[in-house]
Amino acid sequence: MSRFSGGLHLKKRRHTALFTFEIIAFAYFVTLAALAPLAAAPGRRVRVCAAALGAAAIVLGAARVLGADVRVWLAHVYLIVGYWLPAQLVTRPPGGFEAWLRRAESFGSFGRFGTFGSFGSFGWVRDVFELAYLCCYPVVPAAFLAVYLNGSIGDVNRFWTAVLAAGYVCYFSLPWLVSRPPRLLEQAIVHDSRVRRLNLRVLDRFSHGWNTFPSGHVAVACAAALSVMAVTAVLGIAFLIVALGIAIGSVTGRYHYVIDAAMAALVGTGAWALAGTLVPG
Repeated sequence: MSRFSGGLHLKKRRHTALFTFEIIAFAYFVTLAALAPLAAAPGRRVRVCAAALGAAAIVLGAARVLGADVRVWLAHVYLIVGYWLPAQLVTRPPGGFEAWLRRAESFGSFGRFGTFGSFGSFGWVRDVFELAYLCCYPVVPAAFLAVYLNGSIGDVNRFWTAVLAAGYVCYFSLPWLVSRPPRLLEQAIVHDSRVRRLNLRVLDRFSHGWNTFPSGHVAVACAAALSVMAVTAVLGIAFLIVALGIAIGSVTGRYHYVIDAAMAALVGTGAWALAGTLVPG
């Protein structure tokens, strides 16, 4: 039997009204389709526009024919598709924005924090942060399960509202704020380890290779952790620790710039606060 509070009841009634997170997903895909012609990608914009409109139609269709217990799981797909579509619009090379990021990174404490080598004789510390960054992939499904099993329909709606809003803010800017990850541009000494090599293999297979500004991984991890905290404090603290590790690891591993991680933490926190306003308890 489902432990999703109210889930079976909503499933039987077909609950055709859109959840708040579905409204956000629908609006994101429609907006992306509308703005695709403005991106510098004449050979791809038609395909991206069609895919985005198709994704928007799926969101609406799912609300019509599927129960709530199924639709909340589909949000994982909305997040992944939302990550990949903007990257397909990138055809121009990085320019002034990437140069600005690199200048900001070399300024004062930003530069010292972002490139402090392999921690000297404490290379295992970097491994810890590399492992933390690797958690950016399972952190959202794990946090979702924590809310799904311990919260209510409103809690799950708030969770996905926060996570999707945080992720979409970061992904949407990609076609217009084009930059590459600092690890591809710098000659900084980076500690080599099995965890590091695993991170790079995963990125090669499952990442589009561009730098999202702010960091999508950090933003969604923060939004997810804060959403769990609202349901269960003990698990929430654990997820906040993981989110902090992801933020630090994103910089020490040179997967993101310091400003990416800092702005992402603000975006994740803001998305969580917005979700609390849009989906009151």
